[in-house]
Amino acid sequence: MIKMKKPIATIVLILALTCGLVSIVAVKALAQSVGHSDAQVTIIKDNCVTIKSNLNQLHASDALLRVNMGQLYESMLTKLMDKFNSRLSDNHYDNSSFVFVAGGYSSTLNAFRTDYIDYEKQLSSTIAIDCASHPNDFYSAVSSARAKRNQVRSDVVKLNQYLDNYETAVNGFEINYQATHTEAVK
Repeated sequence: MIKMKKPIATIVLILALTCGLVSIVAVKALAQSVGHSDAQVTIIKDNCVTIKSNLNQLHASDALLRVNMGQLYESMLTKLMDKFNSRLSDNHYDNSSFVFVAGGYSSTLNAFRTDYIDYEKQLSSTIAIDCASHPNDFYSAVSSARAKRNQVRSDVVKLNQYLDNYETAVNGFEINYQATHTEAVK
């Protein structure tokens, strides 16, 4: 049986730790209401340096996490799914369910790449805004970056679901294979 739980658990742990950075108090203050009250503008102006420092830390940690996760997700596709699907096909086994899952995974991986680039660009442009001089623009930019980051998170959840689906297909194939070959030996 193929063991995929360890890489998935590692990804989930890394993602959870990174998501913890988002709950930085200064950034949280920006999201408390939809409007930009005078109190929020004052909070942004008064905490501008701290907020930008926290966003810079988030930017750096997300970049590292993106590289590590991207490499892991890519290797799951190219070194596991594609190769296993090819072996099944070469040995004349039905691999249609595997190909279906791998196709969805591949599409979601492409979306993850694109969505992360959009998020990274938005976060970079947010950090470039002078929040002391333009608190309303900064607030809007942070909100946009948060929405784009949530989309990246959604992609990660989908990728992990595809990995679970692939593992289920592998386990089902293994059970059927053993049952078929056990009967043939008798």
